[in-house]
Amino acid sequence: MSRRGKGGDDEITIIKRRVKKGHGDAHGGAWKVAFADFTMAMMALFMVLWIVQPQARHEMPGRSEHLANPILDGGAGIFDGTSAMAVDLGGVPMPGPVDAPEKREGEQEIENPQGARGHAGLGELAELARTLLKLAGDFDALANVEVQVVPQGLRILIRDEGDRHMFRRGSAVLEGQFEALLAALSALLVQVDNKLVISGHTDSTPYAGRSAYDNWNLSGDRALRARLVMVNAGMPPGKVLQVSAQADGMPLLPQDTTNGANRRIELLVLTEQAERLYQQLFGTNAPRASFGRDGARYLEGVEAQPQP
Repeated sequence: MSRRGKGGDDEITIIKRRVKKGHGDAHGGAWKVAFADFTMAMMALFMVLWIVQPQARHEMPGRSEHLANPILDGGAGIFDGTSAMAVDLGGVPMPGPVDAPEKREGEQEIENPQGARGHAGLGELAELARTLLKLAGDFDALANVEVQVVPQGLRILIRDEGDRHMFRRGSAVLEGQFEALLAALSALLVQVDNKLVISGHTDSTPYAGRSAYDNWNLSGDRALRARLVMVNAGMPPGKVLQVSAQADGMPLLPQDTTNGANRRIELLVLTEQAERLYQQLFGTNAPRASFGRDGARYLEGVEAQPQP
């Protein structure tokens, strides 16, 4: 601004300076901050929905009880064609009846005890579980028997409960009721071609008998005794792939390892897929690298020899 006089009059000249804004100034980074905040909020929302959704599904009325005890007791047997329990191949039984069990790819249907034999898939094993529980009820042993459908097959646990012991304390002598129960189980399990794995378990109380005999020997002898009873009842000897001693290494109640419920026999009825994996682990039908005195050499898989 300048002031000058002309003819005695003062004139004021005002100079305005205009600053030219570049085109990019109108599109600065402020919107990016707002967009980032919006994106973060949406991500947080999706995470909350993702976490809440499965919890809401598990908390539906009646659902939690089924999940805690996936095998429903009672009902018809596996071979009469009237039982219908759907099982997801992920190993989690779906509660509630359906019109008919859905046949999954790779599963074979089981007809009847006198009909054709075949490998039972997870769907058939779920129905077999119901029959096993009914059988346990006939022997007044529901408190001692637990049946679970797992991805590897059907897990049957026969354990001590209260004053009812499967074996005489400190020995591999079966009580008469449980010997009869194992014989009845073998008559049912021979109707399918699924192989078995039998394992013996004890509690953590040290064995008080012979010095050279401990819980490992006791659990192994009990598992062998269970196998012998089932074989004598008519089960083919080759149906059992393994008999193992677990001692107290895998307690059923880790928070109470001396509890009698840890003393048990477990029968694992393998699915066809689990049996193939087992054959690959311990058989000769899988490619492998062998290391010996002559160094390493690659061996092609050899098909397992058929059992007589």
